[in-house]
Amino acid sequence: MEPNGNPILQIKDVSKIYKSKAGLFSGSGKDVVALDRISLEINKGEIFGLVGESGSGKTTAGRLIVSLEETDTGEILLDGKPVTGLKGKRLKKFRSKVQMIFQDPYQSLNPQRSILDTVAEPLIIHRVGHAGNRKDRVRQALKSVGLSPPDDFIYRYPHRLSGGQRQRVAIARAMVLAPGFVIADEPTSMLDASISAQIFNILLKMRNDLDVTQLFITHSLAAARYLCDRIAVMYRGRLMEVGQSDQVIQNPQHPYTKALLDALPKFGRSGDRKRYGTLLTRKREVADELGCNFFQRCALALENRCNLEKPELLDNGNHHMVACFLCQS
Repeated sequence: MEPNGNPILQIKDVSKIYKSKAGLFSGSGKDVVALDRISLEINKGEIFGLVGESGSGKTTAGRLIVSLEETDTGEILLDGKPVTGLKGKRLKKFRSKVQMIFQDPYQSLNPQRSILDTVAEPLIIHRVGHAGNRKDRVRQALKSVGLSPPDDFIYRYPHRLSGGQRQRVAIARAMVLAPGFVIADEPTSMLDASISAQIFNILLKMRNDLDVTQLFITHSLAAARYLCDRIAVMYRGRLMEVGQSDQVIQNPQHPYTKALLDALPKFGRSGDRKRYGTLLTRKREVADELGCNFFQRCALALENRCNLEKPELLDNGNHHMVACFLCQS
């Protein structure tokens, strides 16, 4: 199914800063800018990939969208309605429409609750159905993620499942309320390649059969290319590049995107030869960080420009957005 171009989620100029607390040995500390004025639109019916290394702000963005944390500036809209500042019944209703699949299923599943109780919990919290039919809904959710026959699993506990099975349970729990938007936060980072492919196919089926819009958070451009319609590349809280998956992978514009592609495993090649070579082997030393977030590591950076100004995310043609002075005339 092709995305229809109608934004279901809008992120407008959102920032999130974590204040550092001064300690006896840590001195005054330094605030951590997790997100720095990011803006995005995710269209209904698409799988949108948010890609970047650890610490880039991907998970923070996901947590803000589901209102696990509040933004410092900017706003987030779902179906045109503000997400920020929701309380009480409005927040509860919102969370029935938006669900999150976490990275580590073992930590996100209560080891003292059976699979039946785990998947049924959202139905109970949101008062969906009644005791007589909730078990049937749980069975159906488990079947939809490949845990079949479901009666072989509903009375087990998380420690009696494999990592891949636990992640399937986590997906079933997220999907049992039939949400319209799901955030998958590196759902395969703890799984091997064959199991990861199976999880990817479940996410694709969710989109194709149930019209579930998804934000897929990952550190892997290869995974994003397989799964996503569009990709946004993040680095240290800033968006570096946004575009159609094939555009970003086959015609990368930003030096950081090129560095991520150089880091992908190369089969059948020897040596350290890089296609793009945009990453410095040693960081530049800078007195302050006024310029581009990638300046310290960029081999192509322009002195007296990239170190002094932060480039805006601009359309480089064909809705391919890039935040880099090298790509802007």
